[in-house]
Amino acid sequence: MTKEEYVKTLKKEEDDNAQEVEDNDYDSGYYDGLNYAVDLAEKLDEPKQVIIPQFVADWIEEAKVYYGDEVDPLRIIFWIGDYISDTDSHYEWLGNIDNQELLLNAIANGYEVENEIEKYVRLKGFAGTASYLNYDVTFEEFFVDTTERDGCTKIKFTKRWLKDNWSEYEAYNNAGLLEFEEVEDE
Repeated sequence: MTKEEYVKTLKKEEDDNAQEVEDNDYDSGYYDGLNYAVDLAEKLDEPKQVIIPQFVADWIEEAKVYYGDEVDPLRIIFWIGDYISDTDSHYEWLGNIDNQELLLNAIANGYEVENEIEKYVRLKGFAGTASYLNYDVTFEEFFVDTTERDGCTKIKFTKRWLKDNWSEYEAYNNAGLLEFEEVEDE
């Protein structure tokens, strides 16, 4: 079954249930679930931009300059593999298979440069000042509060740290529910 056939089947089921919900004047969890499934299915083939370190972005941009703007992805890979040597301070990064996949994904689908600056993270939808992500270091749990800090609470984060430590990061970030705010000098 192709993605298009799957979406078409889900939409038909959704439409059939929409009429039943309307006719019987009640809410349908099943209908809402179908609506959500259709939304997810339509996004199946959307490539995601990955987050890469600044030095990797520099490698990609140098390869583009070397070959010109209309460079194909394989030339970028060839240039990086040929140009970067073991004397480069970041050479070991290329030796990791996960990083190689990250590099290929960045070249193919675009990328965002990793921001190593710690920022406050505000969750949209919360009212008042108690809308900032906090992390209890002792219990290793996230919670929402203010940017007031005590000895065992982390209140500033890098995107990389969040991605590595908060399992819900991708869902919140992809839904546009996170707002990153610069931290003023203390």
